[in-house]
Amino acid sequence: KRVHIGDNWLFSTGGEARYRYLNEENARLTGLTNDYSQTRVRTYADLWYKDIFRVYAEGIFANSYGLDLPRLPIDTEQADFLNLFVDLKLGEIADKPVYARVGRQELLFGSQRLVSPLDWANTRRTFQGARVMRTGDKFDFDAFWAQPVIPNPKAIDSVDNNVNFAGVWGSYKPKKGTALDLYYLHFDNTTPITQLGIVRAPNNVETIGTRFSGDKDSRFLWDFESALQFGSQGSRDRFAGMATAGLGYHPKDVTWNPTLWAYYDYASGSNNPNVGTDNTFNQLFPFGHYYLGWADVVGRQNIHDVNFSLTMYPTKWMTLWFQQHNFWLASSKDALYGPGGVALRRDPTGSAGSYVGSEVDTIVNFHLGKRTDLLVSYAYLFAGSYLQKTQPAGSGSANTSTLSIIMNYRW
Repeated sequence: KRVHIGDNWLFSTGGEARYRYLNEENARLTGLTNDYSQTRVRTYADLWYKDIFRVYAEGIFANSYGLDLPRLPIDTEQADFLNLFVDLKLGEIADKPVYARVGRQELLFGSQRLVSPLDWANTRRTFQGARVMRTGDKFDFDAFWAQPVIPNPKAIDSVDNNVNFAGVWGSYKPKKGTALDLYYLHFDNTTPITQLGIVRAPNNVETIGTRFSGDKDSRFLWDFESALQFGSQGSRDRFAGMATAGLGYHPKDVTWNPTLWAYYDYASGSNNPNVGTDNTFNQLFPFGHYYLGWADVVGRQNIHDVNFSLTMYPTKWMTLWFQQHNFWLASSKDALYGPGGVALRRDPTGSAGSYVGSEVDTIVNFHLGKRTDLLVSYAYLFAGSYLQKTQPAGSGSANTSTLSIIMNYRW
């Protein structure tokens, strides 16, 4: 790390190796068990010339073994570039540098509810495009245009030319730990997509949103975010929205240093899909796994979620994290959408009701050393009336669970 080459050049390298075992019961709500392993290796090289010019390259190799269900695009990646970009300093604003970035790159903004690299995926999410950015003590600014890169397990990855993603993101940080985000995101997809009888694309999604998060005396915590969407869905107009309200409490000088949060998450759905104005929120490129349950059943579309979490630190090398979720559909006639935005179940009549179920998650992270972590998580979703009534006949219990064991080494 930070190897000086002469007076003007600075070089760093490193990487990550990860092994993960997963056991999924009623995987993807198919009624089947998926028991498999995954490996992932990432390695990078980072070269700077003063603070003027930078070249960053990061390769990835990801594979999955023993899958009982068909591979997902996020499961496997042959040796390819996850990041390959150039940064060029354009100047300074208020003594802080402004950079232009061109090439393949990951995007991460704000809470990651709408734009995230999705580290949980074996392949991670990346884009190709251009970006202008400034990071300062009080104010950050980003403007970007990019196209998503589609993982290809058999060939070199290429972008999805039918999708364009662009936006402007600003953050104001009045003090450490407090931030106000304002953002505009443009998403356009020309590929026709129909799922469970619902026309999902082509679509044009314009998102305007804001987030306010912070704390008082590092004890009373809050996290509020909301967004509205306009545009079109096929031949129809779009009007949709999402909102999150979270309050937390972190008592001082308490054994195990606990932090407790209570959240309400909402994302709108359509009462009459395919007819009239489309009201189903589009979650774009989220880190849904982190926010909406480790069973990976629910996405931020057509959903209500009342959830609670408790984080504790029994020792310096151990983290305990508990979550409890309660899910309802915002519209019983719209679909239940998964963490990737795919329609998983639908009752067009609405007679199955709206109660999806209650989920309990337990996550334990062991920080084994400076570079090594072991994470064990178990999530169990107790199926509500909606999942029970839409469960395919003869496919067993409507409940679903996910056990994950991850060994991670970084250098």
